Amino acid sequence: MKPQPVFMAFPKPQQFAIFLQRKQRFLVEMELQDGTTELVYCANSGAMTDCLRSGMQALIWDSEDLTRKRRFTWRAIQTDGLWVGTDTHISNRIVEEALKLHLIPGLEAYSGIMRERLIEPGIRVDFAVSCHSGECLIEVKSTNVVVNGVARYPDCATPRGVKQLEALARKAAEGHRVVVLFLVQRSDAHSFEISTSAGCAYSNAFKSAVDLGVEMIVMAVAVHPEGFGMPRFLYQTPEDCVIKNDKANNSCRKM
Repeated sequence: MKPQPVFMAFPKPQQFAIFLQRKQRFLVEMELQDGTTELVYCANSGAMTDCLRSGMQALIWDSEDLTRKRRFTWRAIQTDGLWVGTDTHISNRIVEEALKLHLIPGLEAYSGIMRERLIEPGIRVDFAVSCHSGECLIEVKSTNVVVNGVARYPDCATPRGVKQLEALARKAAEGHRVVVLFLVQRSDAHSFEISTSAGCAYSNAFKSAVDLGVEMIVMAVAVHPEGFGMPRFLYQTPEDCVIKNDKANNSCRKM
């Protein structure tokens, strides 16, 4: 297979494996190339709806550390010929690389990058970036669920995410520039929405945050075995993203 052009390569070494089952939230069972099975660390708390079927080809990172409790970390899975990123821990590396290369519209002027800024007791934001005109707080949320071309976040209940969003809204109300950047680790999304499939808590918090000045950026990257393709951006107004998408959830209405 011809290597694909990437703007950020996967950390090496890595290898292919076969996904067998998700044993628990942070552990999946994989068949390695030598035919043995291994419990692999899953750095993704989401449900990953429709992304997981036994027998799918997967990509895993080998720490080569025999003393590490889980030597391997799951990076991506291939579904219907499409590679989907599964490692949320690598999301910040992707966004940081895009920030350094000034690839994100509206954030091109920022150069100073600080990771993990504490904004309230017990609540951190992924990045604080700065330029001559001031500072911007950026929180990164990773999604790998796409239905009929529409990327969705979240795909499970996220009380911690709601609490953090409320804190970001308070910072925006104080006059800080705040951006929530949704990173879609797959190439088949053409739009984005806040999902209500796991309840309305996050969508309600999102609408309130937007009303107080929190901005939204949706960035998508194609995933290849070699790494991530150049970012592209899905432009929508935040109001268009908060919709009812679960017919069974009658308590949620279009915002």
